[in-house]
Amino acid sequence: MDKPTIFVNPKSGSIKISGEVDVVDIDGKVIETVTNPKLCGCGLSKDKPWCDSSHGEYVKIVAQQLRNARELVKPSHLYGAKPVRAREIRENELKYRLEHEEVLVGVKLGGALNSRKKDDPTYINIFGYLTDAMQCVDSLLVASLIYPRAEAEVVFKVGKEISTEIHPSEVLDYISHVAAGMEILDYRFGQVEAYAEDCIADNAGAAAFAYGAWVAAHQENLDALTAEVFVNGILTESAPLTAIQGNPWMAVVEVSKLLAATGVKLVAGSIIFSGSATIGVQMVAGNNYRVEIKGLGSVDIKAS
Repeated sequence: MDKPTIFVNPKSGSIKISGEVDVVDIDGKVIETVTNPKLCGCGLSKDKPWCDSSHGEYVKIVAQQLRNARELVKPSHLYGAKPVRAREIRENELKYRLEHEEVLVGVKLGGALNSRKKDDPTYINIFGYLTDAMQCVDSLLVASLIYPRAEAEVVFKVGKEISTEIHPSEVLDYISHVAAGMEILDYRFGQVEAYAEDCIADNAGAAAFAYGAWVAAHQENLDALTAEVFVNGILTESAPLTAIQGNPWMAVVEVSKLLAATGVKLVAGSIIFSGSATIGVQMVAGNNYRVEIKGLGSVDIKAS
């Protein structure tokens, strides 16, 4: 057809073409002519390339796919979630957890590839929710995870509700304590490095966490400190805490920005995981993992 009119639904991804369209095979031979076709843009249609309105259940379907991936310990396929839908999927996961009597205890800051800069790999900040069921003490069953990695992080305890974006100079007004932490990252996409939208949908890879004893928060707590990851007592990864946003306290600022944009509040007593200082260390059953930040503390987890 001449000058077709194409409309891509920004939320569902469905593609509507106005007018008559020729459908051709690989050799250019016309198979059929259709009028005003609607094509699948979400990847869920059972009648591809045509849209069968599966996008109406997109959030529910993808959220369930991610839960199935966890239950079956089998990587899920990427869907190329759009920003709005990705956030809806993350919220759907939180709602599901809360309905199953888990308690929201905090958030984690993470980073993921910006899909808008595919030719220039750039990471942007994202966040995921943490619930009480994710906390592990002493041990973790890694057989229940797909590609678990241990990361060394700083954990902040919120002393005053965070409901708006805060300025760097205000951080100590909101944080009462800090601790050495270990986040267990496990994207249900397996080893694939996905773009931010899919990572947001997967709750920023939040799978499990642990942290050591709390230390009263003072600016000097984190000055010139180094995070170390030990596997069976052998130093495996090491990095200065400046690897976290240039200054770990800035992780709190970045989290406040993300939460403010989403309309989420962190009540006093909540925790914030800062994002990793070190490269993630793959966890294998039988190994002992330790995160140590000299001057701040340590935390140990046995992988079973």
